[in-house]
Amino acid sequence: MEIKILSDRYNPLLKRTEYRFIVDHDGPTPTFKEVKLKLAAILNANKDLLIVEKIVEEAGMQRARGYAKLYDNEEMLKLVEREHILRKNKIEEETVAEEGE
Repeated sequence: MEIKILSDRYNPLLKRTEYRFIVDHDGPTPTFKEVKLKLAAILNANKDLLIVEKIVEEAGMQRARGYAKLYDNEEMLKLVEREHILRKNKIEEETVAEEGE
């Protein structure tokens, strides 16, 4: 899986940087967890402040387009983000907790 950042824009009102990206992959579309971890590594960012909002597969290609947001702080993240988006991005923490038990 390879991620290429198409654009980034800082939104001072919401205290976040918004990224549009392309994911080239082999096989099935990568999960939110896989994309989030890889994107956090590329951006050298805290994965807890990174929200992957959407990943949309391009028809007939091994490519997907995505949209992610990197917040400056956790307070703004909790204030702005919708609950279902937060749940979708919390999957990796729950998986790690289940494996540790």
